[in-house]
Amino acid sequence: MKKITLLLLCMATLGLASCKKDTIINQTTPNRTIIFDRSPNSWKLLSGTTNTYYVDLDASEIDNINVRQEGVLVYISTDGTTTTGYFQIPNSAQRYDYDIYTGYIRIYSYGLPPTTTTRIKVVLIAADNIT
Repeated sequence: MKKITLLLLCMATLGLASCKKDTIINQTTPNRTIIFDRSPNSWKLLSGTTNTYYVDLDASEIDNINVRQEGVLVYISTDGTTTTGYFQIPNSAQRYDYDIYTGYIRIYSYGLPPTTTTRIKVVLIAADNIT
């Protein structure tokens, strides 16, 4: 009986000793944030309109992958550059919208442009295309 118990104990020890823990490392590119400050005189009247203004934000970090496969979020400060709050655009209540291109973003203001320096935050969201 002792021999059987000893044999079972040895088999259990060998079985447990042969287990291997695999560590899975998720290697994703982190999201990136770009902050822009734009003065009131950087807003330009859009050609052919009477109340649509725009400002271009040069961002070489935005490449074709960002435009076609990943996400880009744009926020505008609610209080200039003190940044106690942001709202996400497009935002129909504040009348802002934007277009994304390789190398830059164009922000539109429908109505009067901002009268103080405005802080704009752009967040580039890394994502894997699974289609």
